[in-house]
Amino acid sequence: MSPRSRGRRGDRRRPSDTRRARRREDGRAGRPTGPHTPGPGADAAFGQLGGQGAGSAGGPGDGPTGHPAAEFAAEVLAATPQLTALTSPLQAEGFVSSVIGTWWQLPTQAFGPVLVAEARRAGGAGAVALLYGLAALAEPPVAELARSALDGPASRDGVPAWAERLGSARVERCLAVSEDLGDNTQYILVCAYPDKEHGDEPHGLVVLVDHNLGGIAKDVWATDRAAELESQAQATVAADPDLTLTEVDPADAKIILGEAFAATDEAVEPPLGDSFRDLRAALLARLRTLPDGGSVPEPPPWPDARRAQLVQDFAASPEVAELSPADVDAARAFAKELVDFGCEYDRGQPLRVSPVKLEGYLLGWLPRTGLLDRRYVDAVPAVLTAWVRYAGRRNDLSTSSVEGVLAAVRAFAPRFAETYDDPSAWGPARTAVESLLADLDPDQDNADEVFERRMFALNRVPAPGFDVTDDDAVATLVADDLRVGSEDSDSTEDAEDAEDWDGAEVAEPTSREIAARTAVVRCLWFDDPPQLWATAQRLLDAGYARAEVLAALAYALADATPEGEVKGADAVRLREALDALPGSWRLGAPE
Repeated sequence: MSPRSRGRRGDRRRPSDTRRARRREDGRAGRPTGPHTPGPGADAAFGQLGGQGAGSAGGPGDGPTGHPAAEFAAEVLAATPQLTALTSPLQAEGFVSSVIGTWWQLPTQAFGPVLVAEARRAGGAGAVALLYGLAALAEPPVAELARSALDGPASRDGVPAWAERLGSARVERCLAVSEDLGDNTQYILVCAYPDKEHGDEPHGLVVLVDHNLGGIAKDVWATDRAAELESQAQATVAADPDLTLTEVDPADAKIILGEAFAATDEAVEPPLGDSFRDLRAALLARLRTLPDGGSVPEPPPWPDARRAQLVQDFAASPEVAELSPADVDAARAFAKELVDFGCEYDRGQPLRVSPVKLEGYLLGWLPRTGLLDRRYVDAVPAVLTAWVRYAGRRNDLSTSSVEGVLAAVRAFAPRFAETYDDPSAWGPARTAVESLLADLDPDQDNADEVFERRMFALNRVPAPGFDVTDDDAVATLVADDLRVGSEDSDSTEDAEDAEDWDGAEVAEPTSREIAARTAVVRCLWFDDPPQLWATAQRLLDAGYARAEVLAALAYALADATPEGEVKGADAVRLREALDALPGSWRLGAPE
């Protein structure tokens, strides 16, 4: 790992955390990739799986944000005449699912329990029907409360006949539509109610899992015409060789989709489809009916040796052979970061290429982290083109798929250099690191060496705008470092952890200790005189801890500057004092 990169790798975030990945106009954007979200007004008999009027004024579609739970419950109960007017359990489940969706991800968990309590108190056909729906679809704690409420003496007069059928639908089969580029997978759940005498046709629920956004369930939509949905999926896949339709074991689907919805719950402001919130509870209720015991294979491991082998294979490939000799080093450096990214954040798929993945990586991830050495930035468009061709060959992608990705790369890659240097695209860690190295000349200074030396001096990446000539700022950092004591740390995180260890009382450094260490920090920062850093490396190689090395350097520097002014240090005397380390230093040899 590059010393310069070490301070930024803790700031890794998927590009999707800050960018909303989208399909590019690259010849594939308009191509159907399986069954699509019905447009407004589609499936009129089924409507939105939120029931007729689910989002009407005063109804559950308005949501409880900013309202007390009791007021929200009153609004929902006032809308229950719309619920009892529905004619099928599927529509009723849609209505209740949209009610549940209004409190999803809100910080308080009071809305469900309060709604159950108010419905039990209100009684009447609408309230009882709502309780049936909550018992069938709500999260288990709320569902249990609703079932308990239904055991009470409330009258069943006027309750729709479908009420007791809510939640009885089961998944008959699960299909998956996959793309060769691996951006999305659409899972189709074909469901049916067990009592066929009511004439209910099988219905379908479709979940879109976005692999560029960390595998989240991004959208859910539905239809009460499952047969047509299956036919559409089969026809679409048959017409496109880059799509695949497979049947998924129901137990496996329970794991796959459960993990996708959990990823959505954990994501920060994910870009979700319009119907996701309304249909989430209905879909999760179907998943709870699936059998346990599924098995989903984990991605294969990618240890460092295997990653390095892939980078070397790319560097020796015919695709790289077409690059200029000056770009071969850039190819290795770029491939290393892209392979790491694919292994760690793309389900162990370093060779997967798609316009969405590569654009997010190139214009989001790399600028945010700054992991690529600046000297390689201008070569990236040519190197990325070579990588796409190489990965396409290794993955046996169709010519049309590879050309589609290359068309997208030609559109966004020219923006990379400008984006990479744009501070507004940087993450907090990169901003701090760039501040640490702001005075460097990129054409003359070795940034990695400077970063390593300054990190050794401070043991942390200082806040953006840090000024090493500011006496108070340096003294504050030095004092904090001295309080850590002899706990030697190679990273900012370790130093921060050490500050809290066991709540133990830490000796307060004296002003003399702070002044001596500050002098060493400044000398190391500017590498003046360079003998200090050379001596530090020698002592580190000999096994001394960082705190011991800094103390020894301070001892030698003080010995050579009897007047206390570093600028007035006798060069010959300082060199002799440094050469005498560690023997002249009284802390003794390391263990």
